[in-house]
Amino acid sequence: MFRCKTMWDSGALVTWSSDEVFYGDFQNWSPYLAMEIGMTRWINEKTRFDQYSRTVAPFPPASERMNIEEMIIGYTINGAKQLGIEADKGSIEAGKDADFLVFDKDLLTAEHEGFSYNKPSEVYFKGKAIN
Repeated sequence: MFRCKTMWDSGALVTWSSDEVFYGDFQNWSPYLAMEIGMTRWINEKTRFDQYSRTVAPFPPASERMNIEEMIIGYTINGAKQLGIEADKGSIEAGKDADFLVFDKDLLTAEHEGFSYNKPSEVYFKGKAIN
């Protein structure tokens, strides 16, 4: 809900995460929820989130909405760079750890509203499938 696009466009190394942690309720930790909110700037009836948290309209200004590519970069390579582990993690390249997710749909073209319902169909850690 913050004005992150302005910081992103300035060239700052921006990463995404959640600071709203309720133990026992891991729904708030979902990167897909954060991606939806970053792209839409609101929580509506299509969002996988508690009804009492809904907003009546998107937070202005609309120019602060992020796109899916920026959200993915902020959750992957930018986080790895800030942690100093980009040689091994954060992108899919030869010689890296091969940690990645597989989805049933193309996240780059998925609807922004309701994006919070996405979840991976397969998870790989160091190139091996995790059940």
